[in-house]
Amino acid sequence: MWSSKTKRWSAAGLIFIGVVIGIIFTSNLDWTPKGFATRNMDTAVFDESSAPSQDVLQLQNTGKAFTAVAKEILPTVVSVATSRIVQQSSSDNDLWGPIFRDFFGREFRNQQPETQRLQGLGSGVIVTSDGYILTNHHVIENADDIRVGLYDNRTFEAKLIGTDPLTEVAVIKVEATGLPAARLGKSDEMEIGEWVLAVGNPLGLSSTVTAGIVSAKGRAIGIIQDEDREETGGSYAIENFIQTDAAINRGNSGGALVNLKAEVIGINTAIATGTGFYAGYGFAIPINLARKIMKDLIDQGYVTRAWLGISMQEVTENVAERFGLDRPKGVRIVQVLEDSPADKAGLREMDIILKLDGKDVNHSNEIQNSVALKNPDETVTLTVWRDKKEMDIRVKLGQRETGREIARGTSESEEFADLGLQVQTLDRDIRSQLRHGDYNDVEGVIITNVERYSVAFDVGIAVGDVITQVEDDRIRSVSDYRRALRQYDKGQVVIFYLQRRSNEYQAFLKIPE
Repeated sequence: MWSSKTKRWSAAGLIFIGVVIGIIFTSNLDWTPKGFATRNMDTAVFDESSAPSQDVLQLQNTGKAFTAVAKEILPTVVSVATSRIVQQSSSDNDLWGPIFRDFFGREFRNQQPETQRLQGLGSGVIVTSDGYILTNHHVIENADDIRVGLYDNRTFEAKLIGTDPLTEVAVIKVEATGLPAARLGKSDEMEIGEWVLAVGNPLGLSSTVTAGIVSAKGRAIGIIQDEDREETGGSYAIENFIQTDAAINRGNSGGALVNLKAEVIGINTAIATGTGFYAGYGFAIPINLARKIMKDLIDQGYVTRAWLGISMQEVTENVAERFGLDRPKGVRIVQVLEDSPADKAGLREMDIILKLDGKDVNHSNEIQNSVALKNPDETVTLTVWRDKKEMDIRVKLGQRETGREIARGTSESEEFADLGLQVQTLDRDIRSQLRHGDYNDVEGVIITNVERYSVAFDVGIAVGDVITQVEDDRIRSVSDYRRALRQYDKGQVVIFYLQRRSNEYQAFLKIPE
């Protein structure tokens, strides 16, 4: 039985509850499922607890830095389209059709024209407002025509100023003024872990920007397969790549690797891949080296290269133990060339180089790269380990062969057209395109064209053969091939060592008069 007093309290309670509900539905508060109130966005006043943290703000600032860098660098990166004409023989196509299909990516048949146009696409970086452009040697190698596409959609024909196969650097030029030029940084100041952007035209996708970090410095990526790393004035590739995880693909070659100051610190060049596409690792030529090569090519048309005159191997645990080192370090001298700068300075075989100009060295390519940045007649100080003690030896650098006679872009097909051969370095990319595995362990240059009735044709050389040696010179690249042939006079008979699939043979070519 409810009393009158209880009834009065119940009525008051109901009125109170009704007022509260009315306030809730007429206020500008929204209630979350867990009871947390947030104001409508048009009248919201957030307290500090709901503002982004400093870490989030810092991340946002990094994103804005990427945007600012991209805006500055994109107008300076260009596309580089190349084409070249090759002459194909119908009889050769019948016999070696699979080679051409794999190598050029298409089927060749008898009814097709003997003249074929091959096209390529890469990238470049504008370095001066009057049209000088840095790119890669392999982007423009053997090109008959080079066209440059700018960020503002203008296109220009370009001429080749010079190329240096040993460093993969090439310089081209367009006739234009007032172009946006990239700012070049200092690659030696980059630290592992720093943010970088890679800019170029991968897979035909123009003006693409990807982000990553500097993953490693001073990388050698296996361009040279010698057991002994040479710095002898013979054939070698200078390997000092910046490794990055910024995505780089085909077409990025010659593009820019930039830091967060929008400075170019590298020229994108290669990828480590088993498929031909990005697998997480890209490589760029340090801009310090590219700048030096570029200056030589522009100023004099060839590269002035300093020369030490040794061959080297890295120090293993057994070597360290044998020579009394506390751990494997330094680089062991395998050979000192007679009358070389190293020989004249008193360096000996079995010396272990620990430092160059006070900087520790533990890899052969570190010495190569340091010497490559020097000029002939400069002096370097080598700290060597000899007779279980350190000693400093000063070496006045000499000048090595430069190949200056072809530095301005004379192609192999032009210089040696009288042989009737066109060749291409048998690199990993080409091997990956060949369906058979006969050339997996072969080094040399693959023959891409044999002119009918030429001296090469007459001795039975065919498309798809690989030149592995000329007389006593081993051939690993087009540069080796050119260098070897320059030694011989017209009218001289030269022995070519070749491989056709799994069979080896020799051809005796007489250099035409």
